[in-house]
Amino acid sequence: MRPLPWLSGFAAAGLSISAAMAQAAQPQGHSMPTIAGWTETVTFPDYGISLDAKLDTGADSSSLGVTDLDRFKRQGKVWYRFTITGEDGKTATIEQQTNRVARVMRAEVEDTRRPIVRLKICLAGHEAETDFTLTDRSERRSQVLIGRRFLASRIVVDSGRTHLFPKRCEGGK
Repeated sequence: MRPLPWLSGFAAAGLSISAAMAQAAQPQGHSMPTIAGWTETVTFPDYGISLDAKLDTGADSSSLGVTDLDRFKRQGKVWYRFTITGEDGKTATIEQQTNRVARVMRAEVEDTRRPIVRLKICLAGHEAETDFTLTDRSERRSQVLIGRRFLASRIVVDSGRTHLFPKRCEGGK
């Protein structure tokens, strides 16, 4: 188990807390969250694509930067076709059905609507499906933003560190 740096403040204040006590506070069957940096590599295992991701505890949902976003209907249902490009230049064109669109409100621009798709990711050893809003993030530093819905109960973000995990995800948790 990795030491939890934020616990040192408790010791300095004369309070004692042990990792065992902290673990006892977790719901039955759950382990301690993984500590990760504010930037980590996320892998989309179904497509063999890896990208740097910003782990953002201020965002509820996750967002994925895509190109060639196209809405179409298949058998009366709404689908989206889009392309993601990995750090190594590898691309994957993905078709996903969706029945949800998110309304995104930001102070500096007018409200936008973004389609939501569900994709499997692996991040810091945690492999799971999560929802992503699809958008153009070409002007952003990271093409992937991971929000609290994925992070909760899995990952604690150390805002002073980056890339604590290998570039390729060894999933399974």
